[in-house]
Amino acid sequence: MPRLGMVLYHGIESGDALRNYARTAEEAGFDSLWVTERYFHEETFSLLGFLAAATRRMRLGLGVANPYTRNPALLGMCAATLDRISGGRFLLGLGRSDKSVIEGRMGMPYERPLRTLEETVARLRRLLAGERVTGGGLKGVRLAVEPAQPRLPIYLAAIGPRALRLAGAVADGVLLNAYVPVDYVRYAVREVAAAAREAGRDPGAIDMACILVVRLTDDPSRMMPALKERMVRLLAEPFVGEVLLERGGFDPGILPSLRAAAEGRDEKAARGPPRTPPYLVQPGGRGRQGRKGRGPPGHRRHGGGVLPARRRRRVPRTPGRVPRGGGGPPVAAAAARRLRDRRGRPGARLPGPRDVRPPRRGFAGRHPWTQNLTTSTPRPGTR
Repeated sequence: MPRLGMVLYHGIESGDALRNYARTAEEAGFDSLWVTERYFHEETFSLLGFLAAATRRMRLGLGVANPYTRNPALLGMCAATLDRISGGRFLLGLGRSDKSVIEGRMGMPYERPLRTLEETVARLRRLLAGERVTGGGLKGVRLAVEPAQPRLPIYLAAIGPRALRLAGAVADGVLLNAYVPVDYVRYAVREVAAAAREAGRDPGAIDMACILVVRLTDDPSRMMPALKERMVRLLAEPFVGEVLLERGGFDPGILPSLRAAAEGRDEKAARGPPRTPPYLVQPGGRGRQGRKGRGPPGHRRHGGGVLPARRRRRVPRTPGRVPRGGGGPPVAAAAARRLRDRRGRPGARLPGPRDVRPPRRGFAGRHPWTQNLTTSTPRPGTR
């Protein structure tokens, strides 16, 4: 069954503010609260320990740590400790990080990222089960602390096919990036499910966490430049842009101009790409944008927002017949219409592979900290 969580953004002002955020989220009915590890910002395990004392019901997730800045023994100590003090509510997220950060800025060797991640998961499983582990720099290490959960869930962050298949083979859940197209999410679910079956696992037992960015405002036009900038930075990453656009059903031909903007080679583009990144949906608001949002030429209005024209197959038309697969709004727009409230206004969230109903009580609308992310976790195989 789909669940709904909240990701706390960086910039926590004080312990009182963090406590209020956590308790408000728990009272609003969210199932989990996640903290992301962004280097040179707030340290995540410290925040999670504080959140464990401030909450009672919600699961607490880390999205994500890496096996370079923390080896398996340190990761195991942190995970077991957090799981015990939270009463068995901890979710451990792991990822590969990036060579430019680990090696370029921290001076640590960055080798065989996928292999290292796979070996780290295997050693963590053994450490958390109370076994003595040797290998990967460890020499007969055994943890003196045990987690409260018999099998502490391990999630893997993944984008490309190899990482998705690794997650399907060894992980309890998958963390997908923000700003990914809906069709890419479907592709990721298929890859994870196929790898799980090949490994003799039940695909339905693996969580798929889809991170959806939410911004609450009465003037969406003021937020669009910042959202474009974030998407440009993501799509400018080597290999990442190709995977997200191609698997998302969009034309990767825009990548050279986006990468030029990200690197500062194109001054005009750096001030803000004239073309909206191809799957950014701008919902209509109650302010100046209204229910009939306007977009650049070639865009169409759906569900109170704007969507760029999508790449379509050219199908010869026969008089009196409609080409198969032609016509109809994009999936994202159709799902967005299903998320409207009773008064007909567009919902605040973009749909993942399966629509997720918001909690009964409004949460983000009652607080000014709108820089947070929302995650939903449908299982593989859902549509």
